[in-house]
Amino acid sequence: MLTEGSFNRLLEALDPDAERAGELYEHLRRSLIKYFNWRGSFYSERDTDETIDRISRKLGEGQVFDDLFTYALGIARNVLLESLRSQEKEREASQNFVFVNEHAEEEPDPRFTCFDMCLDDLPPSKRDLIIAYYERKQTAKDSESKTPGRRVGHAHQSFADSGASHPREAGRMH
Repeated sequence: MLTEGSFNRLLEALDPDAERAGELYEHLRRSLIKYFNWRGSFYSERDTDETIDRISRKLGEGQVFDDLFTYALGIARNVLLESLRSQEKEREASQNFVFVNEHAEEEPDPRFTCFDMCLDDLPPSKRDLIIAYYERKQTAKDSESKTPGRRVGHAHQSFADSGASHPREAGRMH
């Protein structure tokens, strides 16, 4: 977590002149976001923040860098590898996810049918991201309720709980 003190140390390490340091910070941040985007991170801004946090921590420990941008690139590589591993685990989990309709004898909810059709139209990476999102949302909901969880199509259930009438509206509800 970037504190005011660690942020100020980072700015001072970039340049003694406050205005120039601010410009360099923005340049560093934009460069890191591009770096993560170009290398396939779904969470480029989060990964950028993590990189800057790690640099700030090292500065707080008294470490001095000859070239802060080169050091940032090295940290960014490590953060990227961790992020990609995590994204791969999410992707694998979503591929193993099986939708189960506990009311199989009933008519399917047309929203679920539409949701499934929309998911089928997406590229696999986007589909996996959406399914992982709804799985996490439902898992969080299950753990809040403290009831034993059942695998009942978390993505469908979470979508239904969003109150959206169409899958494209689900992301705009919150």
